[in-house]
Amino acid sequence: MLKPTLTAPQGMMNAMPDSPATDAPLATYATAAQQRAYIAAMKKIRVARKPGETVRVYVCASPHIARRRQWDERLAKISRRLPGVQLVQFGDVFTPENYAEKWPEVSPSFDGMVVVGTTKRGPEGRVYRLGEVARLEVIDIVKTGRPVLLHARRYGLVPFVDCKIHRVGRERLRTKVTVPDGWDPKDYEPTLQAALRALRPRSTEAENHRDIDAPSHLAHPFAAPPR
Repeated sequence: MLKPTLTAPQGMMNAMPDSPATDAPLATYATAAQQRAYIAAMKKIRVARKPGETVRVYVCASPHIARRRQWDERLAKISRRLPGVQLVQFGDVFTPENYAEKWPEVSPSFDGMVVVGTTKRGPEGRVYRLGEVARLEVIDIVKTGRPVLLHARRYGLVPFVDCKIHRVGRERLRTKVTVPDGWDPKDYEPTLQAALRALRPRSTEAENHRDIDAPSHLAHPFAAPPR
């Protein structure tokens, strides 16, 4: 059974300190040491992955969000960023009646998690709120060192390590997640790249590695073909 008193490791889910005020928008709430540790942890996951091994990522979203008309479009966006990954939704493995019993049994099979939270400011909002269940799910995955990413409409995928995390509420604990105001989905942060590589199946990773490091006909599309 999930216990509401469960807490995450120091420095992972606690509110991260604000950086000194500058003119430039904040790109991350993580310290340099936290980023280095996160990247190293993601590299260990990537190296340990076996060729051909299925990568399963749990998409954490409330029933209210998952019933929206745009939900399939949202899943497609997430899937494009995680090629070759099997996205698992609540209904694929749980029912409301067996969830509490099955979560401890099934959740270790997830290689990571993508969280889709709610914001009061629409697509432009930077502050996302997670309910009681989502909060506990995030803690369970984070404490084992697996990657947890927030999916925001404006910002795309953002690692939790780069966000500001606040616990809110007293009797009903929830989590408030703030995306850095300088986060640019086109200017990929090293933590995001590390998480994406950690969640990439080995076969896909090998192909991408070959495409990047080895010359191909796409490198010079107007060159004459070899004789």
